Amino acid sequence: MKPHSIFNDLRLDKEYDSLVTSMITHGSAVINRACPKASDKKSAYRFINNENVQLSAIVSDMKNQLIDNIKTLEVKDVIIAQDTMEVVLEKIVKRLEKQGREALECARTNKGMRSHSAIVMDASNGMPLGFGFLQIWGRTPKPLRQVKEEDITPDRKRQPSYYITDPKSGKTRYKYSVPVTERDSESSRWIDACKEIRESLDGDVHITMVQDREGDMYPLLTLPSELPNFDIVVRAAKKRNIRLGDGSKTGLFEYTVSVPSETTMEITVSKGPRSPKRKAVIEISYGEVTVLRPHSPVYPQKSVKLYFVRAAECSTPDKEAKDIDWLLLTSIKVTNAEDAKKVIGYYRRRWFIEDYHRLLKKKGFGIEDIQVETPHAFEINLAVCIKSAYETALLKKGFDSSDDRTPATLVFTPLELQIVEHLNKEFNPRKKIYKNPYPRGSLAWAAWAVACEGGWSAMPSQPKPGLITFKRGIDRIETIYQYLSRTRVTCG
Repeated sequence: MKPHSIFNDLRLDKEYDSLVTSMITHGSAVINRACPKASDKKSAYRFINNENVQLSAIVSDMKNQLIDNIKTLEVKDVIIAQDTMEVVLEKIVKRLEKQGREALECARTNKGMRSHSAIVMDASNGMPLGFGFLQIWGRTPKPLRQVKEEDITPDRKRQPSYYITDPKSGKTRYKYSVPVTERDSESSRWIDACKEIRESLDGDVHITMVQDREGDMYPLLTLPSELPNFDIVVRAAKKRNIRLGDGSKTGLFEYTVSVPSETTMEITVSKGPRSPKRKAVIEISYGEVTVLRPHSPVYPQKSVKLYFVRAAECSTPDKEAKDIDWLLLTSIKVTNAEDAKKVIGYYRRRWFIEDYHRLLKKKGFGIEDIQVETPHAFEINLAVCIKSAYETALLKKGFDSSDDRTPATLVFTPLELQIVEHLNKEFNPRKKIYKNPYPRGSLAWAAWAVACEGGWSAMPSQPKPGLITFKRGIDRIETIYQYLSRTRVTCG
């Protein structure tokens, strides 16, 4: 039973829970696939088109669940991974174009919408705890026939959309001459998420924000000096100037390449979603640098002291694989090899959000097949799917981490745990050699049974189960759950 109403309307709360359950059960973001009954479809479409159903209420519910999980598990150190996802809706674009209507807007050709999310994880084991930030939006709609060639030219300085009016002087300025924090920019969401999550969590919870190259912005590098109990790990992408100890200036990349490596480390990396994983040996160098602010725009803080960790692959046996070369900037103090490896470990845990977004798309929940035309209905449909798919991704992470401290109650209801208990008995007969190695009641224990239900054989020679395997297992468990909850029968 929920402690409070999400939408201040019990009927809407019931329809919301029903739609989430249907998407989990059938593993699809498309309402026509997730809701087999005509009455359920009608109810779902009515729900996502209801103006009283606001994205802010769903996001607030996600944040409350995150805060409850952190308090329940007594987590005091978290890392946060952010990423932006674009949803392209080719089928809807073609249909609307034939009708002469405006398409759902997004990107250059107005084909869909975007979402920016931040997932909070336990820093000690990488276990996801919930969403701290979620925003779904689209750019100003424009008919496809009005898209001009100069709007998509690679020379950004010639594009009209890259000029804005200065609110103070009234003059037209190139928008990248104005600080990102002072203009209506999509890039500001990286910074907004940091500030919002810091305000949401208790002050004694230490936060490390882990960013990929998209988050390499100067105002984000200065956030640790502005927010309490807050650190960053950012993969460098821009050519910045740094000041050395003797007062001289040089380039960030040029200097870090010249620093000799201190140690090596073996990691497992993947060449891509459809490529097998491989072992890579990386050389690690680290040090302290003073990053100078960019000449334009002008930010209040003239420089920021950070540490760098560079991870470069020694050699690549596979010609098709790209050499690893990560330059990480961090506010975490790095004085020895163990500190450097810790920072690299934080950055690698960020990959969870990439896998999660992959689960939302083609082979997973199929968000690009969502069959709605209005922006409001689309963002509600997508938000419900994001919440539904999170449970599958959480199970995958729980299995991979082999953590026996996280309880299964983080994901499963009491009735669902009875089903998992029954499955464990089925997949662990007396004569079986390779049984569930995790303690009863842990998330890893439950994830093992779900993977077996999804088709994993649990043999040492078989690779670890993937997200789609867990999705199949959850689909079957949710089907059993729906039957038992309606007939009020428990597992023996």
